Parts: sequence; structure tokens; C-alpha cells
Amino acid sequence: MAFDRMRGRWTMTLAAMLASGFTMAAAPGTTANFIGNWYGIGEPDDPSISYIDSYSPDGTFHSEFRKCARGEVVWHQTETGKWSIANGVLRMTSDTIDGKPERFDNSYRVELTDPNEFHARLMQPNFLFVEKRLPKFEFPPCYLGS
Repeated sequence: MAFDRMRGRWTMTLAAMLASGFTMAAAPGTTANFIGNWYGIGEPDDPSISYIDSYSPDGTFHSEFRKCARGEVVWHQTETGKWSIANGVLRMTSDTIDGKPERFDNSYRVELTDPNEFHARLMQPNFLFVEKRLPKFEFPPCYLGS
């Protein structure tokens, strides 16, 4: 009898989750976890730089970086390239920086993934990036901070 009540509660909870649009996350460190737009603050050489990474299903990425001072954008940069993930390592290889051919190749050890946040550690230099999912590719206003 107790089991039937619990099974009924679980069935109702699962139905409510599915009705609200809840989806099960893909296995940690898989491509599906990263597709979309992600916002973070901080770079190894400047903790005040903010950025948005947009990972596409076709393996391309577009990133924008900016720095705000006194409520204004004082620096801005864009990057495009290819991304992949294998064995818990996110790899990003640029094609362009600010629209000009430029190449870099960085690897990050993925330490946490969930539907709304991921943590990835740049291996050289040792730096932890924490990124939050965004519904669209849009920076918050500068007057709010980075």
C-alpha cells in the first residue's frame, strides 16, 4: 500500500516535470550539454571582463568579450571558431578574432555541467571559468557591472 502511494506520487511528479518543459540533461561532458548561449565573468588576466559563448550544434562557436568602466563599454572583442568535447575536455579552436584570421587552441577540463551552469578549467594557465546559461545572446547593461 505504501509503495502504491509513493509510485503514484512519483508518477504525478514526473508528469508535472514533463508538462513544465523539464528535460533530462545529457550525460555530463557531452555535446548536448553545451549547445546554447553562456555568460561568464573573468579572464585569467582580467577579472572584470565579461563574455558570452554561443555553442552551435554544428560545432562552431561565436564569443564576445567586453569590459565596462563607469557604465560604458571600454573594450570589445569577438571570436569565432570550432568547438568539441571528448573525454570531459572542451576544446575551442578559433578561426577569427575581430573578423580577422587568428588561431588559438585552448583545452578546458569540464568540472561541472547542469542545464543552467557549467564549470571548465583552462589547463594553461590554471583558471576556472563559471558560465551560466542565457536564453539569448545578450549582455546585461554595463551599469549593472561587467
